[in-house]
Amino acid sequence: MTQHILLVGATGMFGSRIAHFLLQQPDVHVRLMIRAAESGDKQDAVRAFVEAGAEVVEGDLTDQASLDRATHGIDTIISAVQGGPDVIIDGQVALAQSGARNGVSRILPSDYGLDLFEATSGEHLMFDLRRRADEQIAATGIQQVNVLQGAFMEMFAPGAGTFDYQAGTATYWGDGNQIIDATSVEDTAQMVAHIAADPSVDAGKFAFAGDRISILDAAKVIEAQTGRTFQHHPLGSEAELRVAHAQALNDTANPFSSVMLAYQLYMLTGQTNLTGLQNDRYPDVKLESFARFAQRALPHAQTA
Repeated sequence: MTQHILLVGATGMFGSRIAHFLLQQPDVHVRLMIRAAESGDKQDAVRAFVEAGAEVVEGDLTDQASLDRATHGIDTIISAVQGGPDVIIDGQVALAQSGARNGVSRILPSDYGLDLFEATSGEHLMFDLRRRADEQIAATGIQQVNVLQGAFMEMFAPGAGTFDYQAGTATYWGDGNQIIDATSVEDTAQMVAHIAADPSVDAGKFAFAGDRISILDAAKVIEAQTGRTFQHHPLGSEAELRVAHAQALNDTANPFSSVMLAYQLYMLTGQTNLTGLQNDRYPDVKLESFARFAQRALPHAQTA
């Protein structure tokens, strides 16, 4: 039986990869909800999706009528949106409410990441927003599948902050030995497409991880890949990180300043590590290890 899937957020970096893999799924009709501005600014990407078989409808999370048109006849909604409370809570809840009116069975909220359900309330602004959204979505009666893949492996790539490839430094809190769940964007998008197309998936957490690796072990992989040695610059202990995080939480002028520190805190403590991994649910999805990711996505060693 054909599954009718609506993807919201298809023109973003992550959402576009979900759309790519959705369009490869058998017996799936893919509908993409695109804002009017996106259909102009990103028309080449939208055109490519249409040529690959996607149906495109214009809509906006703030426009109930357009949400009702987008969710009509849909089995599963995938949300790949990002933003503040107006998007994560108000927009996603409005999307779920529209789905409920139209008989949508399931939604995959934009939860992708560490296990936000194990986070301490008040410590991580974005986790708090997503949990609040999920609670309100649950009230609509639609089943949720909360996809959790840990950190994106791309956090170790150039420009992400942990490793400075030009300076040759690795900067982190703690001793660098804490294990971190991590999956590439590409693998996460592929798994999301499979999960959405599989009506037998149970509601609740669906966790998987391409690798479980520490900062120090990641450094060894990166050094082997790039052919250079990275100098390590520990920023301080868990206690010192908690002090910095508490100070950032009090920075009312920049309410998002604490978010990255909160991510680092949870990766340091392991509090939001994943459990019950379902890596083998789809045999055709071969989740890549960090070593394989490095070979594909990170700079290569210079050879004579």
